[in-house]
Amino acid sequence: MQDNPEQSLRLENSCHALRSLYAVSLRYDTVGRKANATPAMTDFALSITAATTIKHIENVLAFKLSEVSIPGVVLALSPFLTAQLSPATVSTVIPALPADIAKLLPYKVREPKLIPKMLFPHGKRFSVTLELLFHSAAYIGYAYFFNGAESLAVYDDVKKLLSQTLYTLYMQEHKTKAHALVITDREKLAESIPLAPQHDAEHHGRIQTQDIMTYLIDHLDEMLTLEKMATDFHLSKSHLARRIRALTGYSMQELHELLKIEQAKDLIQSGGLKMNDISARLGYTNPNYFSNVFKKVTGLSPLNWAEKHGER
Repeated sequence: MQDNPEQSLRLENSCHALRSLYAVSLRYDTVGRKANATPAMTDFALSITAATTIKHIENVLAFKLSEVSIPGVVLALSPFLTAQLSPATVSTVIPALPADIAKLLPYKVREPKLIPKMLFPHGKRFSVTLELLFHSAAYIGYAYFFNGAESLAVYDDVKKLLSQTLYTLYMQEHKTKAHALVITDREKLAESIPLAPQHDAEHHGRIQTQDIMTYLIDHLDEMLTLEKMATDFHLSKSHLARRIRALTGYSMQELHELLKIEQAKDLIQSGGLKMNDISARLGYTNPNYFSNVFKKVTGLSPLNWAEKHGER
């Protein structure tokens, strides 16, 4: 080691980092146990778990969050329980936003990193802790908690209490999908569609091909409209339509149908599902309409295609 000072320095730095992490973990455990026992956390827990509606939860957060030393939150909730993090809606921001910004709520976002800065309070410097809200393997949304509590354990406790209560309310309000659509290989599905972009289309505009494909696959179990997609992307319908055509060579509906049918083929070959089940999982309420779309894309009805290609 003496012959290699650079390697010796790296080893010393690594050991120092491990010692720091160990010290932090001890501090976390010690302070965390104390924090869990505070009357403020107990009162917060009783208030959250007694909530009977999501609006009730928002009121509890507004009045009780600061009592556990968390000065505020930006809360984004999905419209239903899902197996993976889905597009969410920001409807709760504490402390309250100025009137001109508050009127933008509820604000739809596709993923945590796309929450705009304007939804965070102005004139104050907040660091934030991002917590994913999930319970029983179901994702509910996410929360940006403004930092203030001494212990990270406080954020864990609030997240768990919030997640469990929200999960219970979602179940009571039937905010679940009747049919679960599991896409095993999203990248393969996206690459299965031959695209024909216009020249240099990728170099213009903030919406790129990956954004479009990700969004359409996220909504594969819905009958999506251009209007809804434009709203979620905060663009005009005409601009979004031109952008999709430029990047892919298809309209939004054509591209969405192609993705649905590719997924339908995978479900057919996997076996174990009836055609009506496959139709429902892909968002088609009318099995005959699904069959017509399938035949338009492949030249065969779903049953004929299944007979020709068989199960895996």
